[in-house]
Amino acid sequence: MAAEEHGDGPMVVLLHGQPGVGQDWGRVVDALDGGLRLLVPDRPGYGRTGGPAGGCAANADAVIELLDRFGAERVVVVGHSWGGAVALDLAQRHADRVTAIVLVASVGGAGSIGLVDRLVDAPVVGPVLAAGTLAALRAGRIRRVVAAVAAPRDRSAVDSLADGSLGPWRSVVAEQRALLRELPAISARLDRIDVPAVVLIGDADRVVSPASQEALAGRLRHAEVIHAHGYGHLLPREAPEVVAQAIRSVVRTADEDGVDGDGRGTD
Repeated sequence: MAAEEHGDGPMVVLLHGQPGVGQDWGRVVDALDGGLRLLVPDRPGYGRTGGPAGGCAANADAVIELLDRFGAERVVVVGHSWGGAVALDLAQRHADRVTAIVLVASVGGAGSIGLVDRLVDAPVVGPVLAAGTLAALRAGRIRRVVAAVAAPRDRSAVDSLADGSLGPWRSVVAEQRALLRELPAISARLDRIDVPAVVLIGDADRVVSPASQEALAGRLRHAEVIHAHGYGHLLPREAPEVVAQAIRSVVRTADEDGVDGDGRGTD
């Protein structure tokens, strides 16, 4: 995966949602102001990484390869929306590499898969829906509607979804199919996650329901729930300071558990 690195301190990996690119975290990176070592990739199928999209496990394995490349042993993982499933899978299958997780408007809880998710998985209908939606968004025809659903307090937050080519529609379809296939097993293993977690919920989220995110937190052994009142689904764009504060909080907890500033475990 292509990735940018920012700042110095304990390492945090920021995983964007779907569709998306690492730049979606730009406002959060600015809010953290260099106080952490941030690794911000474009996930497979998007941005500079490109190529075919993968499922949750494939993304998690790609993150491990990325950590090895940057010499980081243990990190805090932050996942937004679809990227939250990757964070959960990492904390389950690669527990020795993860010190804490932050789940931002994340899938994973009961009820987080909705009708639209299942439609995108459907033959013929799914690709047409994904490609048509991104095309309409780029043309500005439905941007106001999407903004009202995903970012009610800062409608400019949807602008990033319209950037770039129409290529990502194939990645969206591939990821949705993988999510429906892999998420049930990830959700069934939630109680195995034994690291600090923050579940950050936009109370006005109409993409992944707040109730499903509450259910997700209820299944995690060490979860803190933070509500972003009045905010929607695109929290990294719409409420970067809230996201940054949640990251700082869990990093402090991970530090207390014995991880040094280079992402390496301490004795």
